[in-house]
Amino acid sequence: MEFTESTQLDEIYHAAHLKPIRDSLISGGNFFAENASLSLTQIQDRNPTWFAEDILYGLRRLESPYMVCSVYGGENPRLSAVKLTFLPAREKKHETFVILLAGGAYGAVCTMVESLPVAARLNALGYNCFCLNYRTAVKEDFVHGLMPQPLDDLAAAWRYICGHAGEFGVDPENYVVSGFSAGGHTASLWGTEKLGARKYGIPQPKCLILGYPLITMDNAPDGPVKKYMCTGMFGADYSSEDIRRYDTKCHIDADYPPVFLVRALDDQTISQKDGDGMKAALGEKCRILQAETGGHGFGLGSATALAGWVEQAAKWMEEL
Repeated sequence: MEFTESTQLDEIYHAAHLKPIRDSLISGGNFFAENASLSLTQIQDRNPTWFAEDILYGLRRLESPYMVCSVYGGENPRLSAVKLTFLPAREKKHETFVILLAGGAYGAVCTMVESLPVAARLNALGYNCFCLNYRTAVKEDFVHGLMPQPLDDLAAAWRYICGHAGEFGVDPENYVVSGFSAGGHTASLWGTEKLGARKYGIPQPKCLILGYPLITMDNAPDGPVKKYMCTGMFGADYSSEDIRRYDTKCHIDADYPPVFLVRALDDQTISQKDGDGMKAALGEKCRILQAETGGHGFGLGSATALAGWVEQAAKWMEEL
């Protein structure tokens, strides 16, 4: 069937050609079951930055070949949900490939909304892409803490790609990591020595492309939302030291990769201080593309003042 803005989520979830990826479109929780009767237009009404046309653009990419891989394999249900979706460019023009991590407040991974549409655009520009669905917080994490499991999953995903490099047609060492919101937090930590690629004995990425990334919970306003997020990320007995341990800007050194950061200044979810802190720590190694409006969670952002940001990020990346 042809998807339109009137297509209901239940129709998307049960489309035959999406069976391999259906549980990775939005992983964590029961989003599709809880919103089965809602159309993409109604979803946009509820989440104004979740543009139906951008979601459709990403879904149309799945009409062409793609591959969903279990990063860990095995029977453990939490680990078996960690999936890589390989999206090869129809016409590969660049040797660099991109691993993308959608956001979702570490309670979900909204691949369908953020990383899939951006990957589709990068495919059109000639880049092979992988969308990663990493582990998100479940009940026990609110006792012991989720972190650093998403970083473990990113490391395992890179190793999976490395082990199947010939099949994917990629050079494992020539890669970029891109993340959005909470996925941007994991992506930003990937550049650090103590928590990222170097900790796992993995080569540094060429650069990081960050969409409205969380950098630290320290800038979040005190209140129930911050407490809930910190408890899920760090555990019930979290401290200010736990927050600092996962504050990216506190761990930036000379070997941290270059950063392209895109954001809207009217973002009510992530403080402007997060991006400003990255710029202060990295100087000219950090390029910020911003607009007055756009909100949070816009992904490809075709209906915002930041439309075309992916092309600008790709051009910047090619010039490194």
